[in-house]
Amino acid sequence: MIKDDLIVEESTKYEPDYETERNKPMPNRIHGRIQTRIATQLEINYGHQFAIESEVALDTQPKASTPDICIFPLSTLHLNEIQAKSKEMPLTTIEIQSPSQAPEDLVKKALESYFPAGVKSAWVIIPSMKAVRIILPDDQNFLFISGEAHDPTNGVKVAVEKIFEGVEW
Repeated sequence: MIKDDLIVEESTKYEPDYETERNKPMPNRIHGRIQTRIATQLEINYGHQFAIESEVALDTQPKASTPDICIFPLSTLHLNEIQAKSKEMPLTTIEIQSPSQAPEDLVKKALESYFPAGVKSAWVIIPSMKAVRIILPDDQNFLFISGEAHDPTNGVKVAVEKIFEGVEW
């Protein structure tokens, strides 16, 4: 094999598109910081009660989806039993709005994909408003812009100000 063959071979390799593969836009640094802050708060305060996991591909319909953070019942994972897409649904999904998304797109994902699959609550984090919106399958909505965001389905509380610490206009 000569050098030119190697270059052609490399360029024809399949590279999955992040947005298509995960059914969501590419995250930026603000997204990353907020995701880390939420996951850290959840792990510190509730890691003994729930499994806090990020970027888990869920086997939802009509297509698979990957929430930013999931709250699962606490369990032991077995390396030989884990599948690429989880058939077990989390108790809660957490999605962080990207600049190219409308919050309504994330609400629609919860209503059409997560809730029919058995998810009990869905959080939509809206960075531009520094807000946490918690949606329940029965169409209840809770909006938090200060204090503690409280999820009535699992008792989880997260300080809104901590989520957005270090993120300014």
